[in-house]
Amino acid sequence: MSQSDQKFDLVLTWVDGDDPVLNKKRAPYLQQDDIPSNAISPTRFNSVNEIYYNVASILKYVPFCRHIYIVTDGQKPKFIDDFVTEGICDKDKIQIIDHKQIFDGYEQYLPTFNSLSIETMLWNIPGLTDYFISLDDDFFFNSPAQVSDFIDSNGNIIIRGHWRKKTILKTKLKYRTFLHDVFNKTLQPKYTTAQMLGAEQVYAGNKFFEIHHYPHINDKQTIKSYLLDNPKLLKNQIKHKFRDINQFDPVSLMNHIKIKQNQATLLPNLNLNYLKNDSSVPQFLQDLSDPSIKYGCIQSMDQLDPSLFDQVSEAMNKKLESHLPSALLANS
Repeated sequence: MSQSDQKFDLVLTWVDGDDPVLNKKRAPYLQQDDIPSNAISPTRFNSVNEIYYNVASILKYVPFCRHIYIVTDGQKPKFIDDFVTEGICDKDKIQIIDHKQIFDGYEQYLPTFNSLSIETMLWNIPGLTDYFISLDDDFFFNSPAQVSDFIDSNGNIIIRGHWRKKTILKTKLKYRTFLHDVFNKTLQPKYTTAQMLGAEQVYAGNKFFEIHHYPHINDKQTIKSYLLDNPKLLKNQIKHKFRDINQFDPVSLMNHIKIKQNQATLLPNLNLNYLKNDSSVPQFLQDLSDPSIKYGCIQSMDQLDPSLFDQVSEAMNKKLESHLPSALLANS
């Protein structure tokens, strides 16, 4: 199959932190001791309109998308059906996938409020394409994408990032573990540490290939086979209700399997249109019109100053207006 004929599913994980049903479900587990504060921070679960910007950007900029799967826990974004009713996309383009579907056979680990556990089970989505692209709900495509951004002409997956030595990370982890053991200081999970742990499952040496906030290509069969061949590892990974220091990043695990098999092309990092806080808003707004910047990330939009929030909303609505439901635009 030529690259021009390839179709990938895109998988988004999403949660509505304002949902009283979800909050009631989560409440009993918040009584557990030693839950990391950054694993239960409200902004981790809050949602503004990021999910709609994500979906609209895929519809506008990713012509090789087959389906958009939104993975949720019995929830559904309010305006998601409007993409179909307003004729923005076909009826089966956007599909809601419940946690019960991806945890089929592993229901004893539900409910879960843990992004790493959820991402570890994405391979279990029924009918998922062999290669799929995973992205958080606050990501978006900033300009047109091509299959060649994710798979090269030799069929290797493309991984963007850089090699990083483990020494300092290992030292910090040992020190934090010491503080936990001696002073009962809660261990906060870190994205980079989870990447290192993913690499260590399969890749020897004192370095790992660190990745950043991009949409990531996944080889379903590679991650599925490895996890099913290592059932104890899988169960230890998904048993945590909230993010835990001992969990690995499943994308990093899959990446390092592919690196070890010489089935990955490693490329440098790309510039990212990254909204992190109030001070980053001016640059973010400017970069929305930069076609050389492929991807964007709107992090913790709910924490922006109200006037800056309005500026970002207006700019995103304008950029993606042709692919956003009118009800959402009227409500913004």
